[in-house]
Amino acid sequence: MLDDVFPVPTRALIRQGGRACFYRLVNTSPLLIQVQSGTKIVMADDKALRLEAGAYGLLPDYRPLAMENIPKTPQKYQNLALPVPRPLFDEAYIRMGSIAVPTRPVPAGTSDLPEEAAALFDYCCQPGNLTKLPGAIAKARLIELITWFALGGAVLGQCQSPRLEDRLRQMIESDTAFDWTLGHAARSFNMSEATLRRKLAAESTGFSEILSDTRMNRALGIIQTTTLPMAQVALEVGYDSPSQFAARFKERFGVNPRHVRSGSERFERIGAEVERSGADALAR
Repeated sequence: MLDDVFPVPTRALIRQGGRACFYRLVNTSPLLIQVQSGTKIVMADDKALRLEAGAYGLLPDYRPLAMENIPKTPQKYQNLALPVPRPLFDEAYIRMGSIAVPTRPVPAGTSDLPEEAAALFDYCCQPGNLTKLPGAIAKARLIELITWFALGGAVLGQCQSPRLEDRLRQMIESDTAFDWTLGHAARSFNMSEATLRRKLAAESTGFSEILSDTRMNRALGIIQTTTLPMAQVALEVGYDSPSQFAARFKERFGVNPRHVRSGSERFERIGAEVERSGADALAR
C-alpha cells in the first residue's frame, strides 16, 4: 500500500488488433498513458487529442470519452496505462504552486518528456517496482511523475462534484461478476430503491443502464489487456452465456469482441448514431 488510503497502482498493457472507435468510455481513475505502437485519438467537448507512437498523455477520471485506437500494420495497437489516485495529482499541483489547473478535466498530451521522466514512467509501470518500495517513497515517485507530466503540459482538470452515477459505477466495477440489483445498490447508499431511482433519473440515467455500461467497459478492458477466452471474459462481467455477452458487447460498441483482438471485421466509425443521442453525448 502507498498508505492506508491509496493502493499501489498496477499498470495495464492495452493491445488491440482491429481498428475501432469506442464512445462513452469512462475511467474510474486518472490514467497516465504512453502509446507504444499505432495511433490513439481521444475526443471530449468536440476536441480531439491525437497521440502517435512514443507520445504520452493524461486521461481524466469520470469523464465520458470517445477513443479510437488505430493499429499500424503489421503491428497491433499498443499502449501502457498507469492509473494514479486523483489525490496525488492535487498534492503534486499544490507543491508546484504556480500550476494552472483547468476548470474541466479533459484529455491532454505532453510535449516530449525528458529521458529522466520517461525512465520514471517505465519504472512505475514495471510490475513489482512500486510494491517493493516503502509507501512514502512510492508515493513520492508518483508525485514526481505527475509533476513531469504537468511540466510537459498534461495537467488534470479540477475534480467535479461526484455524481451518484460515478459512485455506483465504482461500486459495480469492484465486482462486475456479482449479480447486482437495485436493492443492493440502494442498501449500499443507505437509501430506498425509490429514492435511488429518482436521484439517478435526475442525472438522466438509471440503474440498469449504469450496470450494463460498467460491465461492457470492464469487458473491453479485459479483452484489451488479457488473453482470456471470450467465455471467461463473459463470466468476469456477469454473463453465463458467451453468445448473450457477444451480442450485448456488439450492441454497446458496434463491433464483435473478437475483432478487438484480431481485427477480423471491416472498420466502421462505431457509435456515430449513439453520439447524436442527447443521453449519450460525450460531454456531461
